[in-house]
Amino acid sequence: MSGRINFELNKLRLIKSLFTTNPGYHPPAPGELIAMGVTLRNGGEFSVDGGQAHFVQSFKTQAAYEMPFSLEVEFEALFALSAPVTQTEQEPFLVQVFPQVIFPFMREYVAETTRRAGFPPLLINQSFYPDSPGEGGDANTGEKVVTSKWIH
Repeated sequence: MSGRINFELNKLRLIKSLFTTNPGYHPPAPGELIAMGVTLRNGGEFSVDGGQAHFVQSFKTQAAYEMPFSLEVEFEALFALSAPVTQTEQEPFLVQVFPQVIFPFMREYVAETTRRAGFPPLLINQSFYPDSPGEGGDANTGEKVVTSKWIH
C-alpha cells in the first residue's frame, strides 16, 4: 500500500434478517455438540475515486432440514477512506479489514437472535478470515464455509 490509509465506518445497517424453525427436527441428547455449517460472504466495491467503499457481509446457516432452525443475516456498511485506494490496494480491505470490522456486529446479532428464539446462542468462529489476502475461501465470491460449534 502506498502510505497509511485510515478509514471510518460511516454507516452500518441490518438489511436482511430471516429466521425460520424446522418443526420436523428431532433434538439430540442434552449437551450433545452439534456441528452447524455456516457460510459468510463478503463483498464490496469502492467509489470511482477510491475515497469510499460500500461493503456487504452476509451470513447463512446450511442444511436447514437437518438443523432446528435456519438463519440468514446481511449487514451493509459504508466506509470513508482518508486517501484514495488504488485497484491493487482494494483486496486487503475487502478480504480482511472490512470483514473484521463488521464481524463483531454480525457475531453478536447471530448469537442474540438464536438466544431470543429460545435456542442456545450460535457463536460464529473467528476462523472465517485468512491470514493473508488470497488465502482461504473462494476468491471469486468472497465466500467461505466453516463449521461453528453449537450446543443444544
